[in-house]
Amino acid sequence: MEEMNNTFELEQLRQQMSLLIEKLDKQEIVNDRLMRQAMSSKMSWIKKYIWFEIAIVPVLLLLFAGIHTAMQLSWWLYAFLAIGLIVDVVVDYRINRIDKNELLSGNLVEACSKLVRMKRLRAIAFGISMPLLLVWLVWLLYEMMHSAQVAASEMVRGMAAGGFVGGIVGGIIGLFIGIWLFRKMQRTNDDVIGQIRALNPEN
Repeated sequence: MEEMNNTFELEQLRQQMSLLIEKLDKQEIVNDRLMRQAMSSKMSWIKKYIWFEIAIVPVLLLLFAGIHTAMQLSWWLYAFLAIGLIVDVVVDYRINRIDKNELLSGNLVEACSKLVRMKRLRAIAFGISMPLLLVWLVWLLYEMMHSAQVAASEMVRGMAAGGFVGGIVGGIIGLFIGIWLFRKMQRTNDDVIGQIRALNPEN
């Protein structure tokens, strides 16, 4: 009789352990899904920013075409800007492209490697684009100063002089915004990489 009671208790214990393990497995799946959704949400602002860049480029090109015409600036300068903007947006799109399914249901080890590579390529692109931006800005200021000196129209001279000051102020503000965006993107990658490594310690 005592042996039957012990067997019954052991069977109950096994069932309870089985239920506990099943419950823990389900909890782990839920936690994993929530973590993946949080990671995908963190990366989503970068994707939105890239689409904003793509949408704003035609507007900027039209705006600067008008400025070049009004201020009688060199079209070589405009071509430098146009090519630079288009290449920058294409590079940004290719570097920052990651399918949300890679984070929601894909292999996290592969996703982590992709995010690390994204960070590295973004740093290289930033290191190349900033000097080119400074070259364009110096070229723009030079042409505006020259236009202010030689323009026949008083209005053009005034616009060029104002544009010179505005170019300096805008260039400084743009530089700080560019650095801030770059650092924010890198921090976002770091956060998501940290979360993946928390889920996969061997990664």
